[in-house]
Amino acid sequence: MIVYSSTSCVMSSLVSVVDWYMRNIDGQEFKMVFDQGGSVFEAVRIANSSFDNCGMSLSKRPSRMSSVRDVVVSNCKVINSEIGPTVFEDVQVEGLDVNPILLLWSCFYRRVCLVGKIGKIRVNIQPSAFCTDAGVLAEFAERRAAFYSSVDWALDISRARFVDFACKGVPLALIRRDPETQVIVRKQDFSGVDMLGTQFASAFPETHTRLGIFGESTAEEALLVVPLAAPRKRREDWVGGIAELRRLGVVSG
Repeated sequence: MIVYSSTSCVMSSLVSVVDWYMRNIDGQEFKMVFDQGGSVFEAVRIANSSFDNCGMSLSKRPSRMSSVRDVVVSNCKVINSEIGPTVFEDVQVEGLDVNPILLLWSCFYRRVCLVGKIGKIRVNIQPSAFCTDAGVLAEFAERRAAFYSSVDWALDISRARFVDFACKGVPLALIRRDPETQVIVRKQDFSGVDMLGTQFASAFPETHTRLGIFGESTAEEALLVVPLAAPRKRREDWVGGIAELRRLGVVSG
């Protein structure tokens, strides 16, 4: 995650935005650095760095989405930080330590690749946790549809080992996945958790909970990802749950 704010005095401790272009940044610590939106970050390589209580593109207006292009992030750490509506294009993240969770709000993705061990991530469709403005939500939906109409692929998570991963708002057909551990369940095949029986709930409680949330939502499909970087008990919950769903013909690889 690269952060810059043209309005915050906190940026006086960093280089100007022009100096970020074509930069290699290694071993830096950033604290309480905030981008209020409307920024462009391009051609940056950042490694072995940390972002503590930082925020990117903290705007709820579609017209103020920051852009991140041609960026590689490797072996970095994110602490108590979040990313608001941002357009990511040609980005690669290789290993990301997250504490406790990284929330991404209504971001758009074109050729974004996640590789290696990745912490807990939530990709949200809303521009913020409590946005109820119908006009704002409609504008984001319109822009999202227009954006993805010309995207060859959005996300590649096939080589990522997540502590936890949930994704909404990205067309699942545009996500490159590992068909064994990252599967799709659709409402046309899944009538609700009642079809799974009580034994499923007791054997695979975490998978059951996620399916319950999906069953009660308006979404027509959901992505289920085995948390390969999680403790063994959680991994086994998801591996077993997905295997059972596959046996029932509920999931698509």
